[in-house]
Amino acid sequence: MNFTKIARDERGLAVPIALAILFMVAALATISVKEAVVSQSQSYRDRNVKRALQAAAAGLETAVYDANLMQPGSLECVIHSVTTGQLVTVSAQADNWCAPQSEDLGDNVSYTMRVSSALPLSVNGQALLARKVVSTGASNGIKRRVSQRITAATGAPVFAGGYAGVSLSAVDIGNSVIVTGGGLGSNGNITLKNFAQVCGLTTPGPGKSLNIQNNAHVCSGYSTAAATTNFNMQPVDQGNAATVNDNDRIGNPPSSTSADPCSSCSSITWSPSSRVLRLANNATLTLGGNVYSFCRLDLSNTAQLKIATRLPGTAVRIYIDSPENCGGGSGIGSVSVANNSSIVNLNTDPTTLQLYVVGSPTVATSVDFSNGVTLPTDLLMAIYAPFSTVTLRNNVGLTGAIAARSLVMQNNATLTYSNRIGDITTGSPIRLYRPEEYVECSNDQPAAAYDSGC
Repeated sequence: MNFTKIARDERGLAVPIALAILFMVAALATISVKEAVVSQSQSYRDRNVKRALQAAAAGLETAVYDANLMQPGSLECVIHSVTTGQLVTVSAQADNWCAPQSEDLGDNVSYTMRVSSALPLSVNGQALLARKVVSTGASNGIKRRVSQRITAATGAPVFAGGYAGVSLSAVDIGNSVIVTGGGLGSNGNITLKNFAQVCGLTTPGPGKSLNIQNNAHVCSGYSTAAATTNFNMQPVDQGNAATVNDNDRIGNPPSSTSADPCSSCSSITWSPSSRVLRLANNATLTLGGNVYSFCRLDLSNTAQLKIATRLPGTAVRIYIDSPENCGGGSGIGSVSVANNSSIVNLNTDPTTLQLYVVGSPTVATSVDFSNGVTLPTDLLMAIYAPFSTVTLRNNVGLTGAIAARSLVMQNNATLTYSNRIGDITTGSPIRLYRPEEYVECSNDQPAAAYDSGC
């Protein structure tokens, strides 16, 4: 066999095979490049979509911040002055929307947002003001449009009508706790366990749920549906109470006509400068003034703070100032009532004693009633603490209402609503808007209404 001839005959196949392999490699490379370009383009788009949504969210946050800072009237808007660039309030436009406000966030990212005028809204036993914010974010030509409703409490009434207790955070109660005469509301989930019971509306927050465990229950006939709008609370407006008050009645000689009488007076510690009041060891102090302002209130070892009998329609208002205004320190801005101590209201109307806790968004403050208060009647008062935790535990009973950032009830505590609470209508003039109901809109405005497509 002539192998040389065979090799010479097959030598002509090398070039076609090599070319075929090159074309195949080139095709694969082209596909890889194409996929890389598509992937890069998609990543670029995705990145800009996210940035556009973030820019739109920045517009929503700016609208809330500006409204809370400038406090516009219901038919007013907050805009940046064309001449000075400063925030100013102006009347809403004829379509009941504010003029568009835009901001360049840098790196080809911006937003444009508009805010509606405020409309009254009655929900959850509260009178609210509601505005709508529509914001469009843009990033390198990619746009995303979002909308959000914001609401503010008007303080008329201060407390949510028909609710014994309202918490801005989730509520988890058990151990034979009873809420009666009115409802229990929360912006979070509500959990009832062990032998807890609520005889009133039991209202978890929008999209939240009621969880019932063990032998807990809601009395028959009361709704347990989730709220459609969040509960809202104004900040405490203490006005000039920190400086214009009846604090000087404390510690006056008993013979003085302006003295707040006491027993076991040596167990009472009062500092007019720090505004810290402490009662211990069976001491009693009877408040006869109208307005008091404390940085801390402590009752221990069977001490009693009493509220003197008052004329109908009048009230004692006790303000617990914020930690920031009181110089800070452990327990500042809080109330503690422990070891069989109590606040005794000598009146039959819970509105005659109103406890307002200013609190702080950044420093934890609390109102704590604990450790076996034993009285022939419940505590009679209204407690308003939008930035604080209020705790009832160990056989403590309160008749009136509680509105707090967080409500804690444990170990046979009872909370009973009084219809008289609805008469407390002197709320703060401050409208603190809170966001809710966030939705993504179509990128275009399909109809004349500015919020169409949302």
